[in-house]
Amino acid sequence: MTSEYILARIRAIEQELADLRKVLVSEIESPKKTKLKGLWKGINVTDEDIEEAKHAIFRDAYNFKG
Repeated sequence: MTSEYILARIRAIEQELADLRKVLVSEIESPKKTKLKGLWKGINVTDEDIEEAKHAIFRDAYNFKG
């Protein structure tokens, strides 16, 4: 391998890390919100609410002992 190739790979990895850092920072600063319409408009549903609903609906899958 040549030094130029290795340097180019390092730069590419650094750029990918910078891009991933931006994505993570944006997710932390503005968490994803679920928007509801119609009858449910104006009700705030958190990620925890969604996870709780998943566990309630699929409780047998979460408690499956094989």
